[in-house]
Amino acid sequence: MPVPSTEDILNISSDHVSQFISDQANSRTLSVVMRRLNEELMSPDQSASDLARQALERLGFSEYA
Repeated sequence: MPVPSTEDILNISSDHVSQFISDQANSRTLSVVMRRLNEELMSPDQSASDLARQALERLGFSEYA
């Protein structure tokens, strides 16, 4: 399963977030997704950081954003 981009995550409807997380966990890519979002969140590029924060919030991890 390809690792989804930040934009892919932002395009997930709220009805499909739990299934997305389950699918990523089952395919063992959730940690890769979270690591990439964290790196983008800490990026000096404000646009990338903002998108990563939004993606984390979309996934329900607002405490990390």
